[in-house]
Amino acid sequence: MENEKVQILLALYATTQENLKDMRSRVLTISSTSITFFTISVGWIVQKEAKPSLQETLLLVCIIIVFWIGNLRILSDIRRGFANAMGIALRIERSLHLYEPGFFNEDKQPLFPESYSKPNTSKHFKMFEFVLSCSAIASILILIIRYIFG
Repeated sequence: MENEKVQILLALYATTQENLKDMRSRVLTISSTSITFFTISVGWIVQKEAKPSLQETLLLVCIIIVFWIGNLRILSDIRRGFANAMGIALRIERSLHLYEPGFFNEDKQPLFPESYSKPNTSKHFKMFEFVLSCSAIASILILIIRYIFG
């Protein structure tokens, strides 16, 4: 029975790690797609010979704001899921005694350092949220400057 429990934990751990990897990948995809969208929007307005109309400028600013807020909400949702999955992974790691000194070897060192048991997911997500926000704000400012100064 004990061997079956270990096999179940190992299978769950592999699935959890794959989910964490997928969430990181989704964050990168969402951020890069958003930044590309902002760049294309600004490029389209800046490349036009004619000064953009107020309606064009406001429409693009509104689209960028909606896209920005929507993506921040998606990133926030992914962050919550990531934190939950990290918690599950840590519980599995503890159940497998990966943090216990001497459990797997003679030198009294744990397989994983204790620092791994305190995940810090906020830096990863905050960086992408910051870059996304800076890109959106820069895009809006460029659109407004283009409208004002033609």
